[in-house]
This record gives sequence, structure tokens and C-alpha cells, in this order.
Amino acid sequence: MGFSFVPLGVGLIRLLAAMPPALGVATGRLLGTLLFYTARGRRLVCERNISVSFPELTPSEQKKLVKECFIQNGVGLTETAWSWHRPIGFIDDKVVVSGQELVHAARENQAGILLLCPHYSMLDLVAPLLHAVAGRFVISYRPNDNPTFDQTVRSGRTRYAELVDVRALREIVKRLKQGDIVWFGPDQDMGPRGSVFAPFFGRSACTVTTPSRLARISGAVSIFLDLHRDIKGVYHLSFVAMPDNYPCNDEVENACQLNQCIEKALRKHPSQYMWMHKRFKTNPDLTKQTLYQSD
Repeated sequence: MGFSFVPLGVGLIRLLAAMPPALGVATGRLLGTLLFYTARGRRLVCERNISVSFPELTPSEQKKLVKECFIQNGVGLTETAWSWHRPIGFIDDKVVVSGQELVHAARENQAGILLLCPHYSMLDLVAPLLHAVAGRFVISYRPNDNPTFDQTVRSGRTRYAELVDVRALREIVKRLKQGDIVWFGPDQDMGPRGSVFAPFFGRSACTVTTPSRLARISGAVSIFLDLHRDIKGVYHLSFVAMPDNYPCNDEVENACQLNQCIEKALRKHPSQYMWMHKRFKTNPDLTKQTLYQSD
């Protein structure tokens, strides 16, 4: 039986949660810096994503942004620890919200809300942040292949939300028709099946059509979540209305509108996004991808 890093990772999360917040953030920044220098594969992916998405930056500016991405994602580890282990309500006084009237309007109309949220570096902190302004909700997620780690994730997230397998579309539609808020991450390349290609930072990106289909079938209101942390440790949540014609019957147009919303949000705080994912791994002509190959 090979050595598993899962217990070590779970232990680190608990240690970060137990630290005073300022020390936890500092430790997260240090961990992010260490990963920048040691996680060569992830750094390569981040470098290639940054180079094609921000060609206007000089090489030195791109390198600085890549390093800051790792640092911010290191802070995200600490925020995950807070989310999973700190008392419910610990973050309530550090949340600034705008666009909440969109949520109120949907609830007054007894409509479900499909909350479209990119994979920000503070990904798991979304649970307590959203819970602070909207109460319990539903998270669509892909179960982890490691059952021990998956149970840890479930234990942390179910403090604030119900979990539904992202592939269980009927269950998601059911929750939306019941009037629930369903969190959905629409920004990863899941392959050509169930996807179309649409521009993202000037490059054609394989974009899932699941969000528009879910909204159409369920009649839910689609709302985009723009999220960032500031230097004072305050979290800014902005609920943003999707275009009036979203979703339409043209899936490419839907994907274009969705990617434009994501791009607009990320350009404001680019280092607070998980650029370590292979966002452009699928080529439009389905030929072999070379963007992420090492030189």
C-alpha cells in the first residue's frame, strides 16, 4: 500500500484553522510561495494560462502574476480551513454584499436561483460567505476519487449547504424547481461532450452548456457571483444579473455571454482565480493539445 498524503493534508487544514487568522493568512501565503517553487507542473499550467490570457503583460509582469496566483491560492487553503472548522457565522461581519435585490426578487417570485460562480482561490469560503447572506443552499460538486478526502470535503461543506453530484442533473433541476439556490462552477474544460467553444480571454475555450440547460429546464433565475477579498480581509460579494436573453436557444451565444461575465470579473482581480486548471486543454478541432506541454 502506497503512502497517502490525504491524512497529512487533512491535518494541515486543521492546523491552519486553529491558528489566529493573521497567522493563518501569513502561513497560507508562505505555503503558496513554496508551491510556486516546487509544484512545477501546476506552475507550468498557470504560466501558460497567464501568457495566453494576458499577452499585454511583459514577461516579468506575467511571472509576478503567476507567483501572486500561487500566494493567493495558498491563502485559499487557510480559508478552506476556516470554512470547514471555524464556528458557523465566524465570517458574517466581514462580508460586503451588492446586488442582493436579485436574490430577493427571485425568492419573492418563488423561483430557484442558479448561481454561476467561477473557481476563485477562496472557493470553499464561498459556503460560509453565501450562507451569511442567503442561508442554506445547494452545492453541485464532483465527488473526489479518494473516499477519505471526499468525506472530509463533504463534512466541511455540509455545515452550510446540501451537496449534489454535478452529474445528477435531474436532482439539480428538482432542487431548482423547489426554489433552492444552487451553486454551479461553469468555468472548467470538461471535454467536448456537452460543451461548445466560445471566446475566453481572446482564446477559444471549451465551455459547458450545462448551466443554460439547467436554467431552461427548471425555469430558475441565473445569477453570476463576482467575488474577491481585499487587503483588509473583507470579502466582497456581488450578485450580477445575467443578460436578459440568457439562456437562449443558441448554446454558443450562451457560452459567449457566460465567458464574458467570468472574464469581466477575473480581470479586476486576476490573481484570485485558480489559473492552475487546464482551461484550454481541448482544442476546437480536437487535435492534441500542446499548450501545456513542457518545452
